[in-house]
Amino acid sequence: MFNLTNYNKNMMILLLITATLFTMIGTAMVLLDYNYYNGLQYLATALAFFTTAYIIKVGKVDLDSATDNNHTQIMAGFMITVVALTITFVALSIKGLFWAVGITVFIIGMYNIYKK
Repeated sequence: MFNLTNYNKNMMILLLITATLFTMIGTAMVLLDYNYYNGLQYLATALAFFTTAYIIKVGKVDLDSATDNNHTQIMAGFMITVVALTITFVALSIKGLFWAVGITVFIIGMYNIYKK
């Protein structure tokens, strides 16, 4: 199923699955629970992940040719963002801070390997 050396395909699968789940959860939070703060965080993260998957698909970002340092930045940002959004017992202010740090590290990692 996974070819561990094909970073583009693996990251696209992870991004699309996570973005789809975050879209469903965020939409339910906004429409059903009226929890706008958390719901909009989920939807913003899903938008960032869908956009990143599209950029990888078009070939503007090639993770296979990236250095190990860039892989670490991207995966660290991805994991911090996902963990921050899935932790429900943390206070909202800390959860928002972890989410902001995670999404920032993720975007900076993608920007560092973006083909211009």
